[in-house]
Amino acid sequence: MTKSPTRARSSAPVPAGAEKPVAVKPARKPRGTPGANAPDRTATPEEPTRRAKILRAAEKLFAMEGFHGASMRDIAEAAGVGLSIVVYHFETKQNLYRAVFAEHQTLFEERLAELHAITDVATPDTVEKIVAAFVMPVMRQQARPDGKYYSMLTVREASDPHERSRGILRDYYDPMAREFIAALQRALPDKSPEYLHWAYLFAVGALVMNFFDERMSRLSKHRYKPGDLPTKGRFLVQFIAAGIRAGPDVASAD
Repeated sequence: MTKSPTRARSSAPVPAGAEKPVAVKPARKPRGTPGANAPDRTATPEEPTRRAKILRAAEKLFAMEGFHGASMRDIAEAAGVGLSIVVYHFETKQNLYRAVFAEHQTLFEERLAELHAITDVATPDTVEKIVAAFVMPVMRQQARPDGKYYSMLTVREASDPHERSRGILRDYYDPMAREFIAALQRALPDKSPEYLHWAYLFAVGALVMNFFDERMSRLSKHRYKPGDLPTKGRFLVQFIAAGIRAGPDVASAD
């Protein structure tokens, strides 16, 4: 059996005076220019999944440890990715923290959509409808797997003395708050505007603290169970609405 001839590697000497062939390397951008030494940012199929894992891990750790207590390295470990992957997607902890809240933008949109659906402010239950638009989307969010962590995170951020430096409440919550306050003013034109602003903050306090409902079982000697979100949501709407209605009128507030 005859073997196929193979191409022999050339070992012929380079003639005197001739230049040796030089391997051409790809041009490299000078340091300091945009993109120099930057990683290839072409998205891979697993990147959206990695990003989602990082956000879930960050939400849980920020909720449990706070902004200052959770490190980027801790979050990377909890997400099962390298620290460089977290930095690749978010660059800084501040960016990652804001991205966690941005991930819940649909919750803000859902609350405003229900608020905007209230077109007749003259009905007897208008205040209840406004409060329900404020409360019930949060109840539904808490019912989702791991939904409690976002509620815990919201409580932490609202009570953090350094929250102004991050601008979370200002950028994500204040625009929605102004719309709810305006809706209450339209529904209750005889109430003191100052009181309605305070009433909104009181309602926020009742809403965020509803998450800590484990004492219900103990206080009721196990007659009532914590985590009954439909019942709790209904009671909370009635409680907040009654409190708002009980506030001073414009004449008595002056």
